[in-house]
Amino acid sequence: MATTDFLQLIRQLCDKHGAVFIADSVQCGYGRTGRFFSHDCAGVNADIYSMAKGMGNGFPVAGIIIAPHIKPKHFQLGTTFGGNHLACAAALAVLEIMEEDNLMDNATKMGNYLMEELKKTEPLKNIRGRGLMIGFDVPEAIGTLRKNLLNNQNIFTGMANPNVIRVLPSLALQKSDADKFLKAVRLEIEHLKN
Repeated sequence: MATTDFLQLIRQLCDKHGAVFIADSVQCGYGRTGRFFSHDCAGVNADIYSMAKGMGNGFPVAGIIIAPHIKPKHFQLGTTFGGNHLACAAALAVLEIMEEDNLMDNATKMGNYLMEELKKTEPLKNIRGRGLMIGFDVPEAIGTLRKNLLNNQNIFTGMANPNVIRVLPSLALQKSDADKFLKAVRLEIEHLKN
């Protein structure tokens, strides 16, 4: 995770040297961290944001936001599928549901709950994240935890490196779903320990 200090330093250095701050928000944007863009936690604005995944809630769509101080020029942007009306309708519907259902607040609340509970789960280590973008280290002794969650509990998680499980659930995650996940993790850990 990028720290607040790091993001603020990047913004300062970009301003100082006239560089463009481009924030990759393809995965960590659209409320995933409890803020619309993950960089919002640092109180900084990028000059350009890239977005995708969360924009269409599974429908393929992507976009960028360019700050007003970057003046548009003829032929500045090109796109193969630009202006797709169905994709635009899907993206608008996602924004409406995010607002109506307070999904960013839910991401913060459920993310905090999951991280607090995972911190109580031995022998997991280095539980980290914001909102519903969570990662934790899996000790070598229970290294097949991710595979076991998939095969035995039908729970798919992401991974980074062989020993990091990534959890990126729906922003609409309910406590009952979080509890099912936590119960499954603890059950598989016990099976692996024995």
